[in-house]
Amino acid sequence: MDVLYVDAYQPYKFILFNWGKMDMKKNNNFLVIRKMGLFYNVFDDDAQIISYLLGYRVINGRCGFPNNTYNKVINTLEDKKINYIIIDTEEIKKDFKNLNNYELYLAKSKNKNTLMHIIKEINEKIEDLPEDKLYQVLEYLKKLVDEQ
Repeated sequence: MDVLYVDAYQPYKFILFNWGKMDMKKNNNFLVIRKMGLFYNVFDDDAQIISYLLGYRVINGRCGFPNNTYNKVINTLEDKKINYIIIDTEEIKKDFKNLNNYELYLAKSKNKNTLMHIIKEINEKIEDLPEDKLYQVLEYLKKLVDEQ
């Protein structure tokens, strides 16, 4: 069953809870962290940012981290000046106002994902190359890298 939660004190916030997944429509750029049992979870773009910053895996648009890494995550968000909201028994909100870097780190995470996808595609093609072609490709790449 889906439940729509509307916070009357913060009219920008509409949260749809559906089997543990949360979608948040918002006009502000806040990374939303939701406590679920012994873990905290972030979804969609927010999951991409957490993955980019901390190396956690994103599976089906969701990224989770255990309670014992909470301070590490929060300290990282604060160091990078990324607005966040934590939904637990009460809501905690950190707003860096004009200094918010949410969009910057979202763009960086998407760029990294694009590069990783390209690398994966190239790697799959390289695996099928005959050995002589593979040496040509590797020598060409080494030459390009060495020029830097």
